[in-house]
Amino acid sequence: MPDTLPNISGLGSWPAAVTVKQAARQTLSIFDEDWWLDASAPGAWDRAQVEWGGVVVGDMAFHFKRRWGLNYIAMPHLTRTMSPRLYPPPAKAATRDMLNQTIVSELMQKLPKHDRFERSLEPGCASVQGFVHANLAVTHMYTFRSKASDGPETMLRDMHQEARRAINKAQRECSIEHSMDLDRFIGLHRQSYGKGTLVHYDVLKRIFSAAESRGQVEIVFARLNGATDCAAMILIWDDTAMYTWLLARDRVQNHVGATSLLTFEAMKSAHRIGRILDLDGYVTPAVGTFLAKFGLQPVVRPYVNGSSRVWQALRCATGIVKPSRKDRHFRVA
Repeated sequence: MPDTLPNISGLGSWPAAVTVKQAARQTLSIFDEDWWLDASAPGAWDRAQVEWGGVVVGDMAFHFKRRWGLNYIAMPHLTRTMSPRLYPPPAKAATRDMLNQTIVSELMQKLPKHDRFERSLEPGCASVQGFVHANLAVTHMYTFRSKASDGPETMLRDMHQEARRAINKAQRECSIEHSMDLDRFIGLHRQSYGKGTLVHYDVLKRIFSAAESRGQVEIVFARLNGATDCAAMILIWDDTAMYTWLLARDRVQNHVGATSLLTFEAMKSAHRIGRILDLDGYVTPAVGTFLAKFGLQPVVRPYVNGSSRVWQALRCATGIVKPSRKDRHFRVA
């Protein structure tokens, strides 16, 4: 791998004082923090790193696992995005884009040999074109985000009338409680999804504990008539955004407006601590339609993937056996 600047004209001066430690101080999504990865994939993650002339120009966390005899580089459980960090030297825009593409290409070459590569990127990630140039497929997935300038009342005003009505109804019938009782949440979540749950609770406990120790998580419960939990939402946040990370609902009570009320409470919490709100994406169109009613901006979470011919053959076989998997429509071979 080259360890010197590529021969591209238009580069500015590069401060010699830039170091690995300084580069690491750049803002990370909560999902890309070392402590998050330690909790979600202990001993099963690492960072690829590219240096030019002794200066870090990019790094990329990755999670390595084996399944069905194949090597996967994917995102750890309950992790929503994993974006490379790119630090090209000073240059005009066109040159910077070329440098970013080169850095991503070199990062991909630093990865262990694999049959499958997949991840979602943070909205606006500068690495997208580099992944395309590395012959990977990129699909548009979406999340919804608030504007930094909008408070909860502004967001309430901008909602679809159905969402406002649901919130107003739930405010009359439900009380809100902020808590750190994860066992209480897991109990409701088990009731919601039963054996069909996709959440590994041991991983959830590790992540929650790590986030709690850093003051970056809380649980909001909606209690019907102040007596029983009818819904709950775990909120997590980093320096930029608060995410509506996990939701649980009582399927027996099935209160229509409880989830909407919790989303409005998330708007309040995000505003209180100076973060934008991210509704944390979706897979099914039905959920996307529901989230759209809250009036937040749809933004792209690029989904990047690539695979070997062996993996593609396996996917064809499993697609016949389990054609109903909800995520298959965007998992391009």
